[in-house]
Amino acid sequence: MVVGACVALSVIASAYFYWRGEAAKPSTNQPHIRIAVSQTPLSSPFFIASQLKLFQRQGLHVELVPCSGGVACAESLFRADVDYATASESVAMFKSFERQDFVLLASFVSSDNDLKLLTLENRDINGIQDLKGKKIGVIKASSSEFYFDSVLIANNLKHLDLEKVYLTPDQLNQALYGFKVDAISVWEPWGYRTEMTSSSKVINLGLVGIYNLSFNLMTMKDRVEQSDDESIRLLEALKQAIAWMNDNPDQARYWVANSLNIREHQLEWSWQDYAFRLSLGNALLSNIQLQARWAIENNLVDGSLPDYRRYFVSEPLEQVLQTEVSFK
Repeated sequence: MVVGACVALSVIASAYFYWRGEAAKPSTNQPHIRIAVSQTPLSSPFFIASQLKLFQRQGLHVELVPCSGGVACAESLFRADVDYATASESVAMFKSFERQDFVLLASFVSSDNDLKLLTLENRDINGIQDLKGKKIGVIKASSSEFYFDSVLIANNLKHLDLEKVYLTPDQLNQALYGFKVDAISVWEPWGYRTEMTSSSKVINLGLVGIYNLSFNLMTMKDRVEQSDDESIRLLEALKQAIAWMNDNPDQARYWVANSLNIREHQLEWSWQDYAFRLSLGNALLSNIQLQARWAIENNLVDGSLPDYRRYFVSEPLEQVLQTEVSFK
């Protein structure tokens, strides 16, 4: 029954986009486009666009390349292994102090509760102040690190004596279970995995709303200069995917869960925290500037505050949304 329903819904979706004048366009002689996509529910518009063949309908031959987090996705882009990448604004901020040859095309989702600061009941840590002298697992130069520091600042514990242990997303859970760290700053779906696989009760020390994470589509500057039409068509496919997701949330969760190889119940745990929409404007600009100042003040980067307007390419999104994108 589930498979039959999926096929029927896919046919309906195809008819819907055809009716809107979005019939499939010929994709012959189109370049092979590789997009590094972080394996998180934040990347849902890409999974849905692929499932509904919306990239193909825009005449694009797209391959989604899985990666564990925005840091890894961005590195794939900079190695030229892929043509586009998904990453948080924190990753873009850190990379902006190293290079000036990439751009952000759009944010496609935001969340104020995707990051968690987790510990285990058997560590006797009941509050942020109890992290004194402890080891905290974080993902270097990412939203994980910024979120953790934001929680410290919010609790007036900016200079708390503790040790950051830099790990990859896939290493965090085992480091916590194996007593190599006492707490971890992690995004979904790793937070849920910690909750479900721990033999001890998991305690969230974090604060909802302390940090509004966004996920963004990145590419190299010269690619946009060579073909802004490609970017427009990519964003158009994402716009259609988001519209379909908003109209069909249950089916969207089902397909995203399959794409991530996770249980649908796991996705329901955090789905309500995500706001899917295409944007690029002052909110993102202010957020990335704030994080850059934090990184400079904490000696995490070298150099002065970049001019982030130079990293934002708004023309493709303006065409897709049919409205002007401004930065003040």
